[in-house]
Amino acid sequence: MKNILKKVSLLLAFAIILTACGNGGANKANGNKANAGDAQQEGSKPNMEAVIDNDGDVIDAADDTLRVALISDSTFKGVLNGVLAQDDLDFNILGYTMNGASAGGPNFEMNQNPKDEVPVRWTFDAKAKTATAEINPKFKWNNGDQVTTDDIIKMYEIVCNKDYIMDSKSVRFDEDTQNVVGAIEYNKGEADHISGLEKVDDSKLIVHFKEFYPSILWGGGLQFEYVNAKQYEGVAMKDVAGCDALRKNPLSYGPYYVTNIVPGESVTFKANEHYIWGAPKIKNLEIRVLPSAQAVASMKAGEFDIYLGPGNDIYGDVKDLSNVKTVGVPRLSWNYLGFKLGKWDADQGKVIYDPNCKMADPVLRQAMGHAIDNDSIGQKFFNGLSYFANSPIPPAFGQIYDPSVKGCYFDMDLAKKLLDDAGYKDTDGDGFRETPDGKPLVINFAHMAGGETAEPLSQYYMQQWKEIGLNVKLYGDRLMDFNVFYDKIDEDDPEIDAFMAGWNTGSNPDPSGFFGEGAKFNLPRYTSPKMQEVLKKIASNEALDEEFRTNAYKEFQKIAMEEVPYIPTRFSTDWIVINNRVKHFDYRPYVEGEHFGLYSIEVTSKDRAVAQ
Repeated sequence: MKNILKKVSLLLAFAIILTACGNGGANKANGNKANAGDAQQEGSKPNMEAVIDNDGDVIDAADDTLRVALISDSTFKGVLNGVLAQDDLDFNILGYTMNGASAGGPNFEMNQNPKDEVPVRWTFDAKAKTATAEINPKFKWNNGDQVTTDDIIKMYEIVCNKDYIMDSKSVRFDEDTQNVVGAIEYNKGEADHISGLEKVDDSKLIVHFKEFYPSILWGGGLQFEYVNAKQYEGVAMKDVAGCDALRKNPLSYGPYYVTNIVPGESVTFKANEHYIWGAPKIKNLEIRVLPSAQAVASMKAGEFDIYLGPGNDIYGDVKDLSNVKTVGVPRLSWNYLGFKLGKWDADQGKVIYDPNCKMADPVLRQAMGHAIDNDSIGQKFFNGLSYFANSPIPPAFGQIYDPSVKGCYFDMDLAKKLLDDAGYKDTDGDGFRETPDGKPLVINFAHMAGGETAEPLSQYYMQQWKEIGLNVKLYGDRLMDFNVFYDKIDEDDPEIDAFMAGWNTGSNPDPSGFFGEGAKFNLPRYTSPKMQEVLKKIASNEALDEEFRTNAYKEFQKIAMEEVPYIPTRFSTDWIVINNRVKHFDYRPYVEGEHFGLYSIEVTSKDRAVAQ
C-alpha cells in the first residue's frame, strides 16, 4: 500500500512467519556447508514490480463490491484501532480501511515534506524537546466531524492508562511512550491528565518529551492513529478493550468504515464520503479470511480482487496465472529463531534475564543457528522470496544496515565445533549431547501452524539440530495456532526454550522495542549492559548526527550477533496478488506528492478475471 499502511508496521510483532514464509517448510536441505558471510547474503534476491497496470477501459463500478482476501489459518481478533490492535490480521484489515492519520517519508520517517499534503503533520524541535501535530482541516471522521486534538489526547490517555493496560494486556506503554512528560505520573494515578500534552487549540497539539532522540523522528512516543473522543465518552478505561466503539461500530477517518462484522471471519465496509483524499471510487468493500489451503484455487477462480498475506511457498503456483499479477517490495522485517532467557516483571516493567537458564550459553544458541541452511530454504521452498538474514536490521534501511556482519550462516562443521569446544559432549552414548557439567539437555521448541509446509519445516529444524547432537522436541508434540503461540510466548511459558517467529520493524529502525530492557516485545526476556549501552547510543541526542547514528546501528548489529538472544534467519519480500480486472495498483511505500490506496482502485470489468 502507501506510506499510511507501512506506518502501521511500527507496532507489529506478529505473523511474519505466516505472511513472509507461509509458515513454509523444507525437507532436509542438501549439503553440509555454504559460503559464509557476505557471499551467502547475495543469494538470489527477488525482483518483483511494485506497480502494475492492466489493459482495458475503466468502467463505472461505484456500486460494486471490492473483495479482499486475508490469507490466514487463524481468525482475526477484531480490535479495530491501529494503535490498540496487537494482532497482525487486525492490522492488515485496518491498514487498508480505517487507518491513515500519519504518513511516512522517503526514509520511513514521519513525513515533514511540505510538498506532501498529509492528514496530520508532525514537526520536531530537538532543542525544545517537542513534537507538534497540526491537523489538516480536511481530515474528518465518517460522520463528518473534524478530527481534533482531543482525539489525539484520548488515544494517549487510553494507551497510558493502567486499567486499560491490565485489562487488555497492552504492550503500548513502552519506553518511548513513557518518555512523554507526565505519562508515567498519569499511569500511576498521580495525575488525571498527561501534563506533556499541550493543547494549543482543536487542530494543534504540542507533545513534550523528557529527552529528544532520533527514534521520535520515526514515531517513537507518538500516537499516529486515534479514536473519536466523543464516541468514548462514558466508557470506563477497564472496558475500552471490549466496547462497541472499538469492536462493533468504530468511527473511521480512513477510506472506509465498518458496517458489519462476522467475528473472526469477515468485515464489510462502506465508503467514507468525508475521506481526506476523496470518497472511494468503489463504495462497498468486503475483507474476508481465506484459509491458506484454498488460496491458489481461489485466485484461479477469480473470487477476490486482492489477496493479502500470501505465503512465499505458493508463489510458484501463482506467478504464471493468466488472471492475476503480483506486486512486491522489500519487507521491513526479519524471521528469527528466538530463545527464552528470562521473565517479564510486570511490576518493574522490565525483563529479568536469568543467566542460569537452560539456553543461557550464547555458544549453544549460535550453534543452533549455524545448523540451518536458510538460503536453501528460501530458494527451494519459498521461491527465492526469502533469503539468509545476517542481521536484525533489514537491508531496506540502507546505510545503517551492515553487510559485513557475518550472522549465523549455514556451517554444520562449525556448529559441531562450537559445541565441542564449549564442552557439550555425548557422555552416555545416546547420540545426544549433555551440558558441560554432564546433565541431560532437552530443548523444547515451539513452532506455529499455517500453510502446507509448516510441518516439514519444523521437522527440518529438529533434524538439523539432531545431526549436531542436540535433543530438540516439539513443544506439545504439535504445531501451535497463531494466537495460542504468541500467548504462550508472551506469558513466558516455562516449558518453551526456543521458538521460531518473526518481527516487523516497521518504519522505525530503532531496535529498542524488541531488544530494550523495558520492552514487552523483548520476547526472549534478555538484556545485558553492552546491549543497553548501545541502545542508549542509538536513542541519544548524539544520534541526531547521521554518522554517529550509523556507527551506533552497526555496533548494535555486531553485539546482537555476539549475544544472540535472537538469531535472524531470513529476510523476505512483502507481496500481494491483484486480479486483472483492477486497472492500476501501486504498492510503493512512498512517492512524493502522490497518494494511493483501496479508495483509488478502478476496475475494467464487472466480473473478476478467471484463469485460462
